[in-house]
Amino acid sequence: MYSLDDLKLFVRTAELENLSAAARELGRTAATASAALIRLEHRLSARLFARTTRRMRLTEEGRAFLGAARK
Repeated sequence: MYSLDDLKLFVRTAELENLSAAARELGRTAATASAALIRLEHRLSARLFARTTRRMRLTEEGRAFLGAARK
């Protein structure tokens, strides 16, 4: 089962393409937000984001999961 807070973080990060901004909006630190996304990726056994120092873009698996996470 997925945490509703983790799913909200995933969706907002996908929308903003920025983990720090999503974390701030949701009242989390960047470190706890990063841990939440890693936890979600481990549960799914899939990489959801391609990360760079400035941006996070959804992978193909991430795009597929985004629709389900929004529901």
